[in-house]
Amino acid sequence: MTRQELIDQSSARLWEAECRRTRIEPLSDASPDLNEEEAYKIAQRTFERRGKRQIGFKLGYTSAAMRQQMNIAHPNFGRLAEDQLIPEDSGKVDSANLFHPLVEPEIALIVGRDLGGPGHSRASVFGYVDAAMASIEVVDTRYVSYKFKAVDNISDNSSSARAVLGAPKSFKSLDDLRLCGALLRSNGETIDHGIGANALGDPLLSLAWLANFLGERGELIPAGSVILTGGLTRAYPAAPGQTMVAEFSQLGTIVAAF
Repeated sequence: MTRQELIDQSSARLWEAECRRTRIEPLSDASPDLNEEEAYKIAQRTFERRGKRQIGFKLGYTSAAMRQQMNIAHPNFGRLAEDQLIPEDSGKVDSANLFHPLVEPEIALIVGRDLGGPGHSRASVFGYVDAAMASIEVVDTRYVSYKFKAVDNISDNSSSARAVLGAPKSFKSLDDLRLCGALLRSNGETIDHGIGANALGDPLLSLAWLANFLGERGELIPAGSVILTGGLTRAYPAAPGQTMVAEFSQLGTIVAAF
């Protein structure tokens, strides 16, 4: 089998698993030599199979808590499709279409103009951001469980599944997002808390990391893109009938009802 055949067949397996709601073993079990560059190509091919407009990116494993929880060494990214967004006014997440969803509170950014790298820093991406929003990301995996290698997670589009976004707040009106606090509640009980600095030290550093990483691959962040900058806490399971609430200083409160 050629490497391109491996990429095509791996993508087909992941897409079939999502469409049929079946779970598969991690790709690295059968292909232990799978590398991260190939994994990103698998994710890209699967995203193309979805046939939906890309509206942004999500970052994974930007927090030490998540890297420790999932034994992943460094951040990665996935792509967001228009059908993955859940309106804030409903916040209803259809659990029947998911495998084993986990919830993370995140700060989302809207990029106002094309952002290309590499070479960006926190200071240089500052002027590209138009707005920030509270968000709840719902991650999921097409694998049997959350036991996988980094290449498996990247191939699976960084476990991208759903996202609830709050109302946009003008970025210029906000204080330092590194100090933005977040409480995560489950059925009325606080289960965790974090701050913006948990995402690679600053949500703006998460954005800079993404711009630089994409730039090295010959890709940029298009104007208008939504960027989920990474979880501020560990990820928590959500079952049918469960209501998860994320309360953010400056950015407001949003709800995901399963």
